[in-house]
Amino acid sequence: MVYEENIIKIALYVACNDGVLSEEEEEQLVKSSLKNFPSVEQKKIDFWIEEFFEEDLLLENYCDKISGLEDRLLALKIATETASADGLDLKENLALSRVINYWGIPWEEITSA
Repeated sequence: MVYEENIIKIALYVACNDGVLSEEEEEQLVKSSLKNFPSVEQKKIDFWIEEFFEEDLLLENYCDKISGLEDRLLALKIATETASADGLDLKENLALSRVINYWGIPWEEITSA
């Protein structure tokens, strides 16, 4: 379950770029997570969300926990679904840009995943 937790926390980091996790973003995060990780219960996702807000980790700490291009693309897919749920433009999301740059993944690869 650590795998799922790390991916969800990257999505949270990106979604909270504007300093808050909106209700729409939280609902989308849960929906995307349950779709991609059917064995994870919503209770667990809710716990990870609460835990995320209690942590004081840097972006790099979260990014370093996810290796492999497929896992990173999945994390970015969930992150972009979550962050765009309340209508914000993804290209203006600095946290998303930082994750993409840190991992060295071209934007085109994300949009085609």
